[in-house]
Amino acid sequence: MSYSNHFIYPVVVETADDGGLGMYFPDFPGTAILVDEITEGIQEAKDMLAFRILELEENDSSLPSPSNPADIELHAATDQIVFIDVYMPPFRNEAANKAVTKNCTLPRWLRDAAEDAGLNFSQILQASLKEALGIKQNGK
Repeated sequence: MSYSNHFIYPVVVETADDGGLGMYFPDFPGTAILVDEITEGIQEAKDMLAFRILELEENDSSLPSPSNPADIELHAATDQIVFIDVYMPPFRNEAANKAVTKNCTLPRWLRDAAEDAGLNFSQILQASLKEALGIKQNGK
């Protein structure tokens, strides 16, 4: 499945009694952000949107179409709609390079010898896998 690089989704901003803000994406159930001020909320909303898009892409799920603002029900006169714009390549790159844990099995004597020599298991495994796959750098 091929995905776009650029997305814009509406987020509803609600003002709480204490002056804080609640934000949620109507198109992504379960998304809720509580913040003190709007600029912090916009950044958190952008990160949350990118995370949800990556999650759906990883599962080969289709993304919802952005809601038409006229179809979004606001519950208070102070509620407003803000649009969150996210460009995915930097988020995809970060996710692709995120370290993951993978168990491997080796004889105890080999583990002991490598530890005694002060070798870094992760670096050696990564270098060996890249060599075996003919990869020079970052999956290329």
